[in-house]
Amino acid sequence: MSTTRNSWVRMGLAGMALLGLTGCFEGQRSDSEDEMASDRPFAYVVRDFPEMGEASSIDVRPPLDPRAPYQFNPGARIMARDRIALNTSEHDVMANYFGGALYDVKDVDISPDGERMVFAAHGPAGDASNNTWNIFEYTFDSNQVRRVFADNDLANLGNDTNPAYTNEGRIVFSSDRQAGRGDWRLLDLREYLADFGEPASLLHTVNPDGTGLAQISFGEFHDIEPSTMDDGHIVFIRFGRLYETLEDCTLDQIDDPNFNTHPHGGGYGQGNGNGFPPGLEEPKDWTEADKCGASLEGDNPDERIFVEDVFSLYRITPNGGNMHRYFGSLSEEFSDASFIHYMDPIPLPDGNLVTIMRHIFNPVYGGDVVKINSKNFFAVDFPVDETVVGEAEESFTPGLVNFYPNQVSPAGWYSAVAPYGDGSGRLLAAWAQCLTADAQNLVAACEGSSTAANLGEPQYGVWMIDPATNTRLPVVGSDRQALYTDVVIGNRNDQARPYEGNRNELDLEDNTAVFHIRSIYDLDGADMAEPDGGIVTRRDPSLTAPDDRSERFIRVLGKRSIPPELEQLILTDPVWNPESGPRPPMGLTPILGTGGRGLYDVLSYSMVEPDGSAMVKVPADTEITFEVVNRYGKRVDLIANPGYNYNYLMQHPTKLLLEEGEELRCYGCHDPEVDIPHARTDVELASANPGAPGDGMPFPNANPSIVAFAWKDTMAQALSESLGYLGATGADTLSFEDHWGNPPDDSLSFSVSYSELTTPAPVADASCLTDWRPDCKATINYMEHIQPIWNACRVDPVDASNTVSCQACHRAAESKVCAAAGGGGGASNGLLLGNGNSSWDPRQPESYVQLFEPDYYMKQTAGGDWVEVTDPDTQCADGIQGDMTVLPDPGVCFSRRLMSARGAIASARFFSLFDNDPDDDAYEVELPGTNTIRQSHMGMLTEAELKLIAEWLDAGAHYYNDPDKLQFPTP
Repeated sequence: MSTTRNSWVRMGLAGMALLGLTGCFEGQRSDSEDEMASDRPFAYVVRDFPEMGEASSIDVRPPLDPRAPYQFNPGARIMARDRIALNTSEHDVMANYFGGALYDVKDVDISPDGERMVFAAHGPAGDASNNTWNIFEYTFDSNQVRRVFADNDLANLGNDTNPAYTNEGRIVFSSDRQAGRGDWRLLDLREYLADFGEPASLLHTVNPDGTGLAQISFGEFHDIEPSTMDDGHIVFIRFGRLYETLEDCTLDQIDDPNFNTHPHGGGYGQGNGNGFPPGLEEPKDWTEADKCGASLEGDNPDERIFVEDVFSLYRITPNGGNMHRYFGSLSEEFSDASFIHYMDPIPLPDGNLVTIMRHIFNPVYGGDVVKINSKNFFAVDFPVDETVVGEAEESFTPGLVNFYPNQVSPAGWYSAVAPYGDGSGRLLAAWAQCLTADAQNLVAACEGSSTAANLGEPQYGVWMIDPATNTRLPVVGSDRQALYTDVVIGNRNDQARPYEGNRNELDLEDNTAVFHIRSIYDLDGADMAEPDGGIVTRRDPSLTAPDDRSERFIRVLGKRSIPPELEQLILTDPVWNPESGPRPPMGLTPILGTGGRGLYDVLSYSMVEPDGSAMVKVPADTEITFEVVNRYGKRVDLIANPGYNYNYLMQHPTKLLLEEGEELRCYGCHDPEVDIPHARTDVELASANPGAPGDGMPFPNANPSIVAFAWKDTMAQALSESLGYLGATGADTLSFEDHWGNPPDDSLSFSVSYSELTTPAPVADASCLTDWRPDCKATINYMEHIQPIWNACRVDPVDASNTVSCQACHRAAESKVCAAAGGGGGASNGLLLGNGNSSWDPRQPESYVQLFEPDYYMKQTAGGDWVEVTDPDTQCADGIQGDMTVLPDPGVCFSRRLMSARGAIASARFFSLFDNDPDDDAYEVELPGTNTIRQSHMGMLTEAELKLIAEWLDAGAHYYNDPDKLQFPTP
């Protein structure tokens, strides 16, 4: 034992001496401590060097694995010094807090003023007050440390890691508590990473005093290592997975994969080139045999699953808005590159990022300091435009750094980095030289002839590195036993500013913002209107009339989720969701009905101009989404008519959240299969919309009085400048005015308003019907706003002397309605629209159940006629296709409903009785008597009622969009 220890001591001393002599850094060690010194404090995390262990499965996570943010590795310490210099005193920040017991600490970040730092720490084993990862703040001047969540119960409700300051003065951090899903101890509604069986660690924000906790990211991911950019954006790493099914693998061919010894050896390059070892710019793709050997068992013995871990950089605003992929690919070819990842991306003054890149299974826990040229690249090999030169990822350090396990790395390895931030380009980095040891334990620096067989243990220390002069100086002495995993400098960042986004120049009322779409006909830069002559044809009023376009309006929706406490109450309600008994649990049906997850308010409408552009006014600080609708207020993505080219115009899948006065610009739509980030507001993308032909010029064949201010301006921009205001309306009114005809045609104008309703309008404040303000919204609940339409007495469109209601014919015969005016009950005609609960399940309203009850039809093979199937079990031998199939196979049954929660267009059987909208024709099936029914119904409902019903269906046909209106049943 003593002999071994003395040998290692000799190695350590020899190693320190060699550090001053070797040229492995392609430069010289400086003799001037002045080159290193800075009066700013700094801190670092040091820990015992962990053993990697055997990585024999992709689901085995070694210590310090970024895929495992909740790992607890006691023995780490966070140390602080007053200034950057070799001989300054240091102290253990948490020693007194934890009484000297072994704790774990990581994820350190500095406040914009440089006076404080925040970090995550886990108390010693058995510490009742700190038994999870918690967030702490330390003040340099006072040497005081405190926990952000003072209350023990609140602090230990989740594992809180990866804290960072925002420029607004809040703290953003990652946590498995998922505060937006309620108290998981009562009913665990959290999202999980299936492969690891652990709750996702997602982004939250909180005030430094522990108040104002909010969850801002969601999904089955680990969103980790956030940092705040100078413009206020938060950049972070998202860890997710891609899966490839390998059909040809069999279990007898599979060996346990060992990711420390890859079949192709070196590198991750992926186009990095400059500054990286030769050959790494083009890593070899894994063969089918490689993938089989590194795969997991599938659902059957002949199936294997190859899993690729993906680490991409995302951005989000501090209030949780406009999340988008910032840098990185979601579909790299499977290769050795799968195991290279970023660590703690740090924003640079030029808007790019610096990070440590390392291999997950490298036992030295180090990699290289790499600059990510995120300003000029979407991902490796994907520049933002063709004029960009250079590389997406560049080594910040001279020399040759190898990443893979058991490789010789002549320039050593880096495990943490912090820019000085003083304009000098200097770095403070944790670095270990590559050393070899012979049989006599004589230590030498790695050379080109060195092999992995005689690698010595790395000796990490903290160094000042100046890439410009290739010099370095030790700041914290190397220690064979230590690994440094975080380094920070207490610099003041005078460039940091709160997030504001781009400011609009419009004269808008308070609490509003605007987003500008260049063209809805633009899909990733491609002109999707090309089959119709292209955007230049669509925008030309002499070639395309307004009614030739189904895409007429942008409808803005306020997007909200079910409050988690309410969700838990619904799911545990003994009537709606009994644990046992004859009636099945309803899940969230009592609030969602047959629709999807999510509740909506209708906020505003804006016209889509002929070129597909739109300037859309929205309330500020409100989570929104939007969709494109036709003149009847029906979402257009479900239009199934032959030749319709725009089914990609579905509801925007992610929420937007704009600051007051902000203008968010987007170019068009995005195909999720196209692996290029598209929502970056700092990059000008190619646009399919050519825009105005020149400064101060009108659009071809359009109203010459509307001229564009600048070349390439959209029609929406030109119109708002010509009118002097933004032509948008509130949710109460759907209106159109022809501005572009030459001359404009007033006969094309129309307006449909809630004020025309005789039943309750879906607004909480009646003044919104005459003065729509940013705080106004339309919230549609079925029993409050849709059921009264069925109840209302109205003039019979066939016989004006008669007063009828929908219930007059669609209710039990003995139930009389509108009788005083000559109407009466009658046969139900197979549809009951009563107010009460249904007979088959009293937990649901009768009318709602009936409207969404499926019927069955079968197309005869001879004659092509549709006949109603009365016994699906026996008459549908060839199967039943899904709900609302447009063109079912001959002889196959398919289900149809009067209404569909998919949306208004898919509810053609209902709307075709009341309007003449051609957009839903493909969904309508003509049966004997259909035309007679249509004649008796046409004109029965008003345009305002049909608009309201369309809005409700497109929002998901929920029972409630206002959760405060939900009433629980009496047991």
